[in-house]
Order: sequence, then C-alpha cells, then structure tokens
Amino acid sequence: MKSCAKNRLSRVRDYMTNIFFIIGCARSGTTAITKILSTANNAELYVEETPKLCLEARDLYKGDLEKAEKVLKEAKEKRIKETTGRGIIYGDKNPNYLPFIPHLELLWQPKFIFIVRDGREVVRSLMDWHEISEGNIFGMSEDEEGSTITSPKEDWWDYSRLRPNPGEPYSGQWKTLSRFEKCSWYWNKFNLLMLDYASKLDKERWRLININKTTAEDFEEIFDFLGLRGFNIDKIDTMLNTSINSATDRGGISKEFPRWDNWSEEQTKIFDKHSGDLMKRLGFS
Repeated sequence: MKSCAKNRLSRVRDYMTNIFFIIGCARSGTTAITKILSTANNAELYVEETPKLCLEARDLYKGDLEKAEKVLKEAKEKRIKETTGRGIIYGDKNPNYLPFIPHLELLWQPKFIFIVRDGREVVRSLMDWHEISEGNIFGMSEDEEGSTITSPKEDWWDYSRLRPNPGEPYSGQWKTLSRFEKCSWYWNKFNLLMLDYASKLDKERWRLININKTTAEDFEEIFDFLGLRGFNIDKIDTMLNTSINSATDRGGISKEFPRWDNWSEEQTKIFDKHSGDLMKRLGFS
C-alpha cells in the first residue's frame, strides 16, 4: 500500500514539473519570450488561448469572481492533461493570469516565468498600441466620458486591464487622467502585484526575466529551470534582436509616440510619480 502511494506521489510531482506559466504586463515582451521558449523540442506553448479569461481576470481583481479555481480548471485542465499526457511540457502565456496566480499554484503547483520591461518603453508602446484597431487602451466608458463602449463584452481585452478599484487612490479621478498617466499607473500596479504574488511562492519555482538585460546566454539557465531541451544560442540571439509582436508588425504603424528621452518635463514627472520607486527597485533608473 505504501509503495502504491509513493508511486502516485511521484507521478503527481512529475506532472507538476511539466507545467509553467508566463506572466507580464501588456507590451512587456511576453510574446517574444514565449516564442523563444517555443524553440524547445520537448514543449508546446500556448498564447492567450480561448477562453482568454479577460472578463474573469478583471472580475477576480475586483473581488467579483467566485470559484476562481473552477474557472481555471474548466478553461485549462483538458489542454494541460492532453499536453503533459504526451510527455510534453506545457507552457502558457497570458497577462490575465496575474490575479489567478494563487489559484494556479493551488491547482497545479507549476513553475512561473515573470517578465518585466523598462516602464518607459512599456508606456510608449501602450500609447502606440492604442492606435491599432484591436488595441484600444483605456477607451471604455469607465475611462472616458462619452465613450461608445459601454459593455465589457464589447471590448473584453481593454476591460481586462487593471484600473483602480473603488476606494483606491486615483479611482475617483480616473476619467480625468490622460491616457499617458493611466498607462504609467498600469505598468506600476501590474508589476507591483506580480512581484507581491511571486514573493509568496517557493523561490525555486519561479524566475524573473528582465527583458532589457537578459541575453541569449541567460536563456540556457531558463531552459534548464523549465526542463526544456534544444537550447540554441544562435537562434535565440537572433530572436532577441528581432522585433516580435510590435505595433508595426501587428498594426502596420510606426513608433510614433516619443521615446522617454524625448518626453516633456510634465510627462516625466507624471511617469515618475506613479512608477519612479518601482523603476529604481527593478534597476531601470
């Protein structure tokens, strides 16, 4: 009897080590990292598959979603079992997993890859992304007076992005903030939450990738951490130096919003007000 129990425990541990999730705020390079890790020959990685959990993630963040683990199991368990059942490592990327991190942990005890990018670059990218028809950054009725988008189901991706909950700082003045300030707030809030969730996990089960500083050589350790095979430094180096999922790639627009070194004094003050402390903490300034 003890032997059977031991074998069952061993299988469970093997199953758990074959799952990982990639999480980072929008425009932080999560798609690029996913494609790099997809070069492994013993894994299948998925990018924001349906159901994308946009409505559910925001509702969970607001405290309005019950039975979060049931939602996750219904959305992901079948694909996880299909993938790992073939002896393949399962990887999954979606920013909407942020508030689900404790529930992912309870269900599958997976590994996590958390991704950060210089907040100034993220804000610039978000400002450009708004010009793409599918992008719509902070343009719903909860963000702008007179907006024609009144229901989350009309623009579920935008609904999924964090806003201040009622009673939190800036909640009462959110509609009066510029889109630039909202994006600055968003980068800070998302990453603070992500780092807080990470701090509660076993340190041996997650890695933080700073996309501004990570080199092709660094990915060898990441491959080892995840149990991935097929590390190819030349291929990864090429991918790191290639624009992946940029506004130009997806929407055919150029990078029109100015780089941070060309921001106005007022824009710099706004960004630093929201994100200055975290930028220092992450070593970006």
